[in-house]
Amino acid sequence: MVRRNRNYRHRDRHHIIPRSRGGDYRPENIVRVRELDHQAYHFIFDNRTPPEIIERLVERFWNGNWEYVREAYERNATLYHGRQKGDREV
Repeated sequence: MVRRNRNYRHRDRHHIIPRSRGGDYRPENIVRVRELDHQAYHFIFDNRTPPEIIERLVERFWNGNWEYVREAYERNATLYHGRQKGDREV
């Protein structure tokens, strides 16, 4: 069995909407992330979709307070107002 070096230079393809949940291979559904971050993501969030992750955080950790999500959305919308569609940092 060949073991890959798990350094931070290796990047995995991460499907934003998991393939098992209807996601596909379109470029807008795939981001490159460090291998260890990818493993941690799936350890924490399993194969949940982004809306399911946000809902779980709000309901289980933030006492159902959606105001945190609204504030973050508004802050990020202002911060990234000039970005081009499809631009994203990972």
